[in-house]
Amino acid sequence: MQVNLEEAAKSYPNNDLVPITFTEDEAKRLSQPHGDALVLELEIAKHKVMRNLIDGGSSADILFTRVFSQLKLLDKTLKPVKNPLWGFSGNEVMPLGRIKLKVVFGTVPCQSSVGVNFLVVDSPSVYNTIIGRETLHALRAVASTYHMLLKFPTPNGIGVIDGAQTVSRETYELATTARPRRTESVSTKRHNPGECLQVGAVDHVDYGVITGAIQLGSLDPRDDFYEQRGSPVKDLEEVRFSPDEPGKTFKIGRLLCEPLREKLIEFLRKHENDFAWTHHDIPGIDPTVMVHSLAVDPKARPIKQKRRSFNPERYAAINAEVEKLVEAGSI
Repeated sequence: MQVNLEEAAKSYPNNDLVPITFTEDEAKRLSQPHGDALVLELEIAKHKVMRNLIDGGSSADILFTRVFSQLKLLDKTLKPVKNPLWGFSGNEVMPLGRIKLKVVFGTVPCQSSVGVNFLVVDSPSVYNTIIGRETLHALRAVASTYHMLLKFPTPNGIGVIDGAQTVSRETYELATTARPRRTESVSTKRHNPGECLQVGAVDHVDYGVITGAIQLGSLDPRDDFYEQRGSPVKDLEEVRFSPDEPGKTFKIGRLLCEPLREKLIEFLRKHENDFAWTHHDIPGIDPTVMVHSLAVDPKARPIKQKRRSFNPERYAAINAEVEKLVEAGSI
């Protein structure tokens, strides 16, 4: 994939523009195939803001009010807006105003700053901002959702920002779950002068269901917030420790992206001997470390329970397990 920037070069004669290209190797770090959105971490008004949706289908740049408040911006800095935003379903919402904020893309030396005219919208969203066509054009950026990369020209070369596939999928899951609500803490402590703050999700935010550029969903206020509890990962894949030992396996999340997946597999295989595969691998724990005891009143009269009856298959299984423990010296 190659994008020709000759026309853009005419408008920027002082910059030596080179072609922006995307290669198949750049997509190998991702879990394929995928349909994930491009979600980036950006520096906005000297704060590190997570969950910024790059949406070339949006004609506006959106900043949601909860992030506006987290950035400690004042309402008096907002400029009035006359035109409303229209969602895909035909609903409209009037922005609270417009504000221009400095957004830094990329890292030194291939870094670029753009003054973004955000429309501040009071609406629930899983995203903190939506970066639309106006900013992408000002940055002369090219976004590839397949590669999950945003590239743009700078005087020092092509700037590149990687999208996090795991964050994109988590955000999409929040957006598509029926009325999800979650409480997250946000660190607003500045450790050193000039250090960026971390702005993520804000306490007690009704995320609603928002999947596109300016589809703002329901604007009804909700007071019945509740905390969404975590749940075990269900989409798992089984991996062998060694091709020669099919019985020794472990399970990892199928949605893990590269290189995290390979690093996790490598780490677990490296520590294969730390796992207990038989009763002989469990010699016991030194009582000085930990001991199990029953809280029994020594004055209480002991009572012998009646012997339970099991079917022959259950008896065979019990005897097999007991023999394993006796052989290993556990009992």
